[in-house]
Amino acid sequence: MKVHTLLATAVVGVMLTGCGKSEEQASAPSAPTTADTTWLLASMPDGAVEIAALKATAKAGDEVVMRGTIGGRKDPMTAGLAVFVVMDTAIPSCADMGEDHCATPWDYCCESKESIIANNATVQLVGADGRVLDLDLTEHGFALLDEVVVVGTVEPRPSDDILIIKATGIHRVDG
Repeated sequence: MKVHTLLATAVVGVMLTGCGKSEEQASAPSAPTTADTTWLLASMPDGAVEIAALKATAKAGDEVVMRGTIGGRKDPMTAGLAVFVVMDTAIPSCADMGEDHCATPWDYCCESKESIIANNATVQLVGADGRVLDLDLTEHGFALLDEVVVVGTVEPRPSDDILIIKATGIHRVDG
C-alpha cells in the first residue's frame, strides 16, 4: 500500500464526529479484492489484547490478536469494503449509559475526543494478496457495537495515536 494511501486511511481511522453530526464518506483503499469466507473465524483466538494496551506497545509488522467493539465514529463500517473502526471494550458506548443519550450510540459521543483517539483502531480485512477485501461485513452478520477479535499485522504507525491492523481473520464474540 502506498504511503499516501496508508496515511489517508489512518486519518479516516481517527476522524471523529459528535452525535448527529455529518461526516465525509471514508476514502477506500484502491483496488479491493473479492473475498471468500476463510477470514471468518469460527472460534475465539487466544491471547486477545485490548486496544489501549496494544497501542502502548505495538510496532509495525507485529502479529497481533486484538479485541474491540465496532464503533468510535458515526459510520465506523465502510460500505462495500472490509474496513472498520473499533473501540477498546473497556470504554462504554453511549448505549451502555443506561439512558437514551443519542441517536448514534456507537459513535461514543459521550466520551471525550481524547478518549476516543486513545482507545480506537482501524481494521482493514485483507486477502492473501494483502489488499482490502471487497465485501460488506453486515452481509456476514457483523453490526455496530459488535464485540470482535481480530488477528492481523500492525501497519506502520505515523503517530502513537494511530493503530491500523491488516486483519486476516475476525471472530464475532458471542456470534
